[in-house]
Amino acid sequence: MSFTIPLIQFVAFLDLFAVGMIVPLIPNHVRQLGGNHIYIGLLGSIYSGFQLGSGPLIGSLSDMKGCRKILIITLLLCSISYIAMGLTSSIIMILILRAILGLLKQTQLLTKALVPEYENDEKVQSVIFGKMAAISGMGMTLGPITGGHIAEDYPENGFFYIGMIVCLCFLLNAGCIYFLPQGKIQTMKKTEKKNPNQNFLQVIYSSSQQSVQELSKVKWSQYWDLFMFKALLGFAMGVYYSNYALYLKTQYDLSPKHTGYVISFQGIIGAMSSLCMGIINKQYPYDKDFSVRNYHVFLLLSISVAGLCLSHNIWVYSLWLVPLSIGNAVGRLVTLEMILRKGDKEHKGTLIGASNSVASLSGVLSPMAAGLIGQFFGVQFVIYASLFSNVLALILSYRYKTRHSKTD
Repeated sequence: MSFTIPLIQFVAFLDLFAVGMIVPLIPNHVRQLGGNHIYIGLLGSIYSGFQLGSGPLIGSLSDMKGCRKILIITLLLCSISYIAMGLTSSIIMILILRAILGLLKQTQLLTKALVPEYENDEKVQSVIFGKMAAISGMGMTLGPITGGHIAEDYPENGFFYIGMIVCLCFLLNAGCIYFLPQGKIQTMKKTEKKNPNQNFLQVIYSSSQQSVQELSKVKWSQYWDLFMFKALLGFAMGVYYSNYALYLKTQYDLSPKHTGYVISFQGIIGAMSSLCMGIINKQYPYDKDFSVRNYHVFLLLSISVAGLCLSHNIWVYSLWLVPLSIGNAVGRLVTLEMILRKGDKEHKGTLIGASNSVASLSGVLSPMAAGLIGQFFGVQFVIYASLFSNVLALILSYRYKTRHSKTD
């Protein structure tokens, strides 16, 4: 089964490559169809809002029915949604399809949940998660470039061609997952046997009911602090990236081309950081619960954002982007590891789903907060909201580290 992990990593890469091809082009496509800024703003809010609720539900379903089965179904439905998006000329239909994708598109969640089924060693799992984040991050870097070239070369039908390519990518991913061998961790089959007389809607209802029951079994009070770290990190980075291009244009008069270079630079640093997660973990041999690493991540992020606030030219600003990109990439992996280490294997999918929902909640709130700050105080003050979130997380992470070191 040596090919299973690379195949899962390929699926994660192709997923973000496909998404990166089409998602950056959707706002401009909606504008060409006659949509205003309200519709464009709704595109992100609707998607994140539905992701908020679907994370625990899809994760819990994967615990009961098996990750492979749920992942294949969602990939097939997403492929249909993307080809439909390429075909339609209705803005309302695009918004509906974004809602459907927000509900179903949990590929990254499910691929992460698949890893423990083929690798039991937790230390190796951490390295695999790091490599997966790096590989999939490269997909998100290459996708927009590819999609942009296609849209520019075929101005009339480019969006349709991209939708078709994205559809094929998701179908290929579904085929890859189908050929994976059965994992070592058995799915929960304690529920009643299937009734052959049940129709599709009854199956969905019964599965959703089982998911809610499984969610109620998790002791959420034990995880509130870990989810708080996830939320604060997501909010800080969400606020920072919400007005990113506008901030660079306003503060440093950067052209879109040079803004793209800065974004690519951050992506490369983040991918390299994720790839080096195994080396980073070796520097913390006694940090079993990842609390020290979590504290160091928010310390690094707080210093980095403070440096960005004080930067007077783009070169100093770019220099501070290095530790910021490292902290962001490592922080996402560390918060995931903290949740997995504290949880039990039986509810790993549910916990990862809840973790993604927390990130989605930040994805809903952070653009709204950035918009309000930019509207009433100016774009240059948006970054201070990111600084406040990181400093608050730094204080909480220090208390968490201190409390757990005393317990140990």
